Amino acid sequence: MTSMLPATHADLLDKPTFAHLATVRPDGSPQTSVMWFAWDGKWARFTHTTTRQKFRNFEHEPRVSFSIADPANPYRFLEIRGVVESIEPDPDGEFYRTLGRRYGMEITVLDADVRVIVTVRPTSFVAVDSGMTAAELLAYKATIRTAAAAGGPSASSDGVSAG
Repeated sequence: MTSMLPATHADLLDKPTFAHLATVRPDGSPQTSVMWFAWDGKWARFTHTTTRQKFRNFEHEPRVSFSIADPANPYRFLEIRGVVESIEPDPDGEFYRTLGRRYGMEITVLDADVRVIVTVRPTSFVAVDSGMTAAELLAYKATIRTAAAAGGPSASSDGVSAG
């Protein structure tokens, strides 16, 4: 975990990938939703409405987490933990339409009177590749090298046994 966005996974925020946004309900149970988002290099912004449970969750507990999987490799993903910094009205639904275009859709906004923009300030990032964090992958590769140097079972660089 790091407070800086790993360059190896920054592309996942730039693409129109889907975020799985987790919030905490007032009773303490988790709630997740698949969400559209926009990233400006500093903030993640989501669209939502004031009439849904997730909005009440933001008001109750501003800490959130969202993950984004690489569509080409689901074992590569990024988790972003953060805090809701602001919730601003989107009275014309323009941000919602902007997100729709980012995701290849033209949106007719029927709920603009309750539509809001939720801005999240990231506090930490967890980058995962091959199902492991960078630290886990380094430790795993070191174990393989140590085993190979000690005359252990023959293994390729990805840890798959050659014998």
